[in-house]
Amino acid sequence: MGANKPETRTLSTKKQSAFSTLLIGAVVLLVAVALFKNAGIQDDFEAPKLNPKEEAKLQKRLKEIDDSEQYALVANLDGFYPCLHSGQTVYYLLAGEVRKYGITSKGQFGRYTGAFINNNDVTYVVEFRGNIAECLKQEQIKLFNYRNLPENLARSLENRLLRPPYNPIMR
Repeated sequence: MGANKPETRTLSTKKQSAFSTLLIGAVVLLVAVALFKNAGIQDDFEAPKLNPKEEAKLQKRLKEIDDSEQYALVANLDGFYPCLHSGQTVYYLLAGEVRKYGITSKGQFGRYTGAFINNNDVTYVVEFRGNIAECLKQEQIKLFNYRNLPENLARSLENRLLRPPYNPIMR
C-alpha cells in the first residue's frame, strides 16, 4: 500500500483576523483615551478663565460697583452758576445750596478733577455710600424731592426749580 500523504491542516484565517482586529481596536482605543487625557479635552467642559490682568480689572470693577456713593455738589459762594434746564444759562445760588446730585463708583477725583471743583466754586459732599443700585435710588429720591427742599421753597414761585441747576434731566 502506499505511503500515506501527510495531511496538512489549515487554520481558519477568519478566527485569526477577527482576533487581530479586536486586539488592534483595543490598543487604538487605549491610545486614544491616553491622548485625550493628556491633551486636556476634559477642560473644554470647564468655564473659560480670564488672564490675570483681565481678572484684576473685573475684580476692581466689581468692587467699584459695591463701593459707590451718592453725592451733592454744593455752592461755596453766593453767585451765578451754570443751569442746564430752566431756560436760563445761569442761576443764582446761595452758599450751601445744591448745584447737582449725582452718583459715582470712582470717588470724587475719579468723577471730577480738582480744577473743576475749584473753577466751579463747589464742594463735593458724599450723602450716601452703598452699592450702585442703592446709590441710584438715593439719587432719584433726592432729585424727585428737590422741589420740596427748603432752599427751593424759599425762592419766589417763579424762581423755583424742579431739580438742581446742574442736573439736566430726570432719569
